[in-house]
Amino acid sequence: MFKILAKLIATALSLFGLTVAIYWFNLDMKLMWFLQPYLDKWYDGLDRDRRL
Repeated sequence: MFKILAKLIATALSLFGLTVAIYWFNLDMKLMWFLQPYLDKWYDGLDRDRRL
């Protein structure tokens, strides 16, 4: 029982630390800056329904 609880707490703390690091270093926006040209190319190539 104690081993399972210890693993659960360690996993929760690790995930919390990961989310703090992502927030602290603004990694989500840096990833989007990298992906922006690929996403622009993808969405510019889609057919659009322009009817109102």
